[in-house]
Amino acid sequence: MSSSSTHHFVSTILAKPNKTSNDLQEIINKWNDDLLQNEDYLLQYAHQLNQKQQLLNKTTESLIQTQDLLTNLEENLDQFQLSIQSLSKYNDELENNIEQLKKESKNLLPNIQSNHKIEEDRSITSDLMESVDNQLNELDKTMKQLYEKLQINTDSSIVNTIDDLQTCFHDIHNIQESMKQIKL
Repeated sequence: MSSSSTHHFVSTILAKPNKTSNDLQEIINKWNDDLLQNEDYLLQYAHQLNQKQQLLNKTTESLIQTQDLLTNLEENLDQFQLSIQSLSKYNDELENNIEQLKKESKNLLPNIQSNHKIEEDRSITSDLMESVDNQLNELDKTMKQLYEKLQINTDSSIVNTIDDLQTCFHDIHNIQESMKQIKL
């Protein structure tokens, strides 16, 4: 019953000129029922508040985890950008080395051709120069591939790029060894 109907019920009994103990017991029972209903309502409301608090706690925890992930992502991005800058620097150095090797091979070619001893071994020299040119071209291709990978940093990992750099350095070493074999 609503509080107005309870009030009416109690007022009606209290308005009786001759009240019995049963009348008073009915009022007590009515109040007891109303209090129990109110207690049930308050317990349900407290339960709902508890559920909302748990949901809020989970949401807060999720937000904290998301913030931690974002912080880690930012740190990883900074580290990745530094790595890309380093790789770009190495790429520029390798391109300069390629150009220098090409110039040196062009400058050495006339000297090699004029040397009498090398004239006798022309076929060997020619093979060596062709091998050097092939290695330079191979290195140039590798450098272009490396440059493309640096430009498309979302599609390749740093590990792959470092492997390519190691291959480039290995190729440069091989070219240097081949150049040493050419007798001036």
